[in-house]
Amino acid sequence: MSAYPPSPGDDLDRDQRLMVRIGGGDREAFEQLHDRFGAPLMHFLHGLCRDRALAEDLVQETFLRAWVAAPRWRPTGRVSTWLFQIARRRFFSRHTRRRMRREREIEAHARLARAGEAGPVDRLVGSDERERLHRALAGLSPRLRTVFVLIRLVGLGYRETAEILDLRLGTVKSRMAAAEAKLRKTLGAP
Repeated sequence: MSAYPPSPGDDLDRDQRLMVRIGGGDREAFEQLHDRFGAPLMHFLHGLCRDRALAEDLVQETFLRAWVAAPRWRPTGRVSTWLFQIARRRFFSRHTRRRMRREREIEAHARLARAGEAGPVDRLVGSDERERLHRALAGLSPRLRTVFVLIRLVGLGYRETAEILDLRLGTVKSRMAAAEAKLRKTLGAP
């Protein structure tokens, strides 16, 4: 063992060797990389989003992307820089999707408000039926109710609803079918 502290190049070489091993499918090397950079990435991402659960998800996404990209990785720079770039892109990608979804939801509500004071349900049914329908809607789970409201009451399409909720189209369709089936059962409709 040397009496001199390791040079910064020693860490660079060690990280690059880890990446080469990870590129070959070495799980132990991957765990070492995670041990080395997991906490710093967590601090970085938590500082960006101020949400511990989201930061944890983003750290895992970062390492997943690193694992997948490792066979194509080339030692052109510091591994730490590469990992932090992945983490930053994951954060901004997630942040942008959330912001766009909120903007679409706001626009959907604004369109409904512009349609007039009476909503689609109010225009179609009398006050007793409207009250029954509102109670039945309240009985749906939030996931089913959200899909039903966006499609049937706001008038959005299935694709736009999927984009707003960041879901696959098939998931939106199955939730809509489940919501309608539950409403039919609750309201006693055929």
